Amino acid sequence: MAMPTGKLTAHSLAEVYLYLMATPCDQCGGGPIKGTNARPDGEDQTTVVIAVACSSCGEAKTMEFDLPNGALTTDEGEVSVFNPGDAPSLIIDVAQWLTLFRAITEAAAKETDKVRARQLGIEAAQCLEEAVKFYDDPANDLPPDEAFFHDRSRQRFREHPQQFSRTRLIGLRAKLPSLSRMRARATTPQEKKRKRWWRRGE
Repeated sequence: MAMPTGKLTAHSLAEVYLYLMATPCDQCGGGPIKGTNARPDGEDQTTVVIAVACSSCGEAKTMEFDLPNGALTTDEGEVSVFNPGDAPSLIIDVAQWLTLFRAITEAAAKETDKVRARQLGIEAAQCLEEAVKFYDDPANDLPPDEAFFHDRSRQRFREHPQQFSRTRLIGLRAKLPSLSRMRARATTPQEKKRKRWWRRGE
């Protein structure tokens, strides 16, 4: 799968960086793709430009993302909302959301700070919620063909269809903390200084 060079549409800045994490390099097929801080491209601040580079082969380029919902920044220490609407992602497919869910869950398991681990749990839950948004047929427990954007994702579905059961995903989601509960908790100034887990190491 190639990294597109045209402008892509994302529901949030958090979704942009998750897309980079989930997207292999078009030169070597590896990654991960690392992005610098996004900068606005225009006075309306609904388009951002990000310099990206492959961690494996070093291929570098600049990418543009359209953010119709705005929200170029969020307070550090608070959980980002990946997608405030009901429409599924246009840049991350159902299989990639499941991969991101697994990666964030693993990060949460290694986190020693309880508050941070809970935040990661909420972000993992959002990945599952985004995956479920692709299931448009209540009578079908599996996602439609349109939920897969890449050959690699389709192959994974063919080989492990049980991983894509909507019932399974909803069950996993029920075990994770909710965003509404997290927002109800007071956030200390020290917690607000923490960087996003997907921005660490930049």
